Amino acid sequence: MSEKIKTTSGVPEDEFLREGLIDRLRQYLAAEPKAWHVRYNLGVALMQDGRPEEALAEFRQVLALSPKHLESMINIAGIHLGAGRPEEAMRVLQSALGVWDIPLVRANLGVAYLQMGRLEDAARELKLAVNSAPNMPDALTNLSSVFLRLGAPDKAEQAAREALKLGDGFAMAHNNLAVVLAEKGQLEQARTHAARAQELGYPVPDGLLQQLGLTR
Repeated sequence: MSEKIKTTSGVPEDEFLREGLIDRLRQYLAAEPKAWHVRYNLGVALMQDGRPEEALAEFRQVLALSPKHLESMINIAGIHLGAGRPEEAMRVLQSALGVWDIPLVRANLGVAYLQMGRLEDAARELKLAVNSAPNMPDALTNLSSVFLRLGAPDKAEQAAREALKLGDGFAMAHNNLAVVLAEKGQLEQARTHAARAQELGYPVPDGLLQQLGLTR
């Protein structure tokens, strides 16, 4: 499992205001179809309204009008990742790297590779991201997941702990740390992190819960 890097947004989240905003943006675009900044905001509003495939069409239109628009590329990749289409996300992000070689793009590309099972590629991209921007807890958490799957528990522990230094609310980091600590026989600490992961809504594996004497 991987933790999707946050997509970008910038419009109100209140449901009533959002629905009204969608209508107004569509009306504006009917008169000014090439207003790509308006189309971007429409895509964001549709995402927040739980309509990602409609948003995807809008972000693609933005790129047709403004091919280097980073936020649209990131959001397109995020939609594909959320829908389990990592190959599509990878293609968008590789294209984005040609224009924007920044940690956010590499972190998302790492998630795409992780979903595809290309662990070495995922590790490379995520390490590049966190080396340039060590304050990215999602990237650190995903890096810990990669290290777990690569059989490198010490590195997985370090990445998870670094993520949790940035905030206690990263459920998968707690889970990953619990896995490593349980393997090391540090059951009390593992129990604490597994319980915190559960509290945050993470589906801690049944086998780990049983090992630590916890219930779902």
